[in-house]
Amino acid sequence: MRLRSTAGANPLFAEATVHPASDAEAPAQGGLALLDRSDDRVDPLVTAAFDADDPYVAKVRKVRAKLLATAREASGADGRLRLAILSLQGGDEASILAANLATVMAQMDGPTIVVDADIDRPSLDRLLRLPNRIGLAEQLGGMALRLPVLQTAIDRLWLMPAGQAAGGAATLVEKGSLAEAAEGWNLPDANLLAFLAERPRGGTAFGNMLEKFDAVVVVARRGVTPVAEIRRVIDDLDRHRIPIAGSVVS
Repeated sequence: MRLRSTAGANPLFAEATVHPASDAEAPAQGGLALLDRSDDRVDPLVTAAFDADDPYVAKVRKVRAKLLATAREASGADGRLRLAILSLQGGDEASILAANLATVMAQMDGPTIVVDADIDRPSLDRLLRLPNRIGLAEQLGGMALRLPVLQTAIDRLWLMPAGQAAGGAATLVEKGSLAEAAEGWNLPDANLLAFLAERPRGGTAFGNMLEKFDAVVVVARRGVTPVAEIRRVIDDLDRHRIPIAGSVVS
């Protein structure tokens, strides 16, 4: 996993070099609430829930630090943040990154809600081992009788699952800004991390969906994600003035 600036700067993940962690990258003081390795309430792929010293988790903290720095530089964001992971054929790596980033945010930044906005191919419910009976699709469609936000086994982390894609519900997520929609949901005071993925038909309106978000990281897969699609999405985000922290290439 490598994080690149969309402006063409050197990768932020210098695999052969180790630098002391800054305050933004270091684990929270006073110890982290980690799960025992035998705890089966969370998939082992969510490494940050079990081992704060794992090299992969250190890379996830760098993604978090870059997102926070971008958000603060772009808009002076302070307090609760609205961040996003955007997958362009990023495969399992993208959803695993989202689950680990949400965990790191809960550990370091306080209460965090991660929203699985990939209604076509839900994944975060499996990684966080929670049911996906109702979720974002039902919330957007006005069919949720209660707010579908579930407490995970990870301290201070909640999940809004994707919900069911029946009846064209997957198209609802492209109708407008998720941040604006969330303002009307009476959510708990928490950071918001959205996980989005390119829809099977392509041409997903990410800029429209991510308006009013503080920063986004794009996840692509080397040799799989077309360069033209990456450029289209970056141009779309730029038109909507959504700050791009960089791209993760797996």
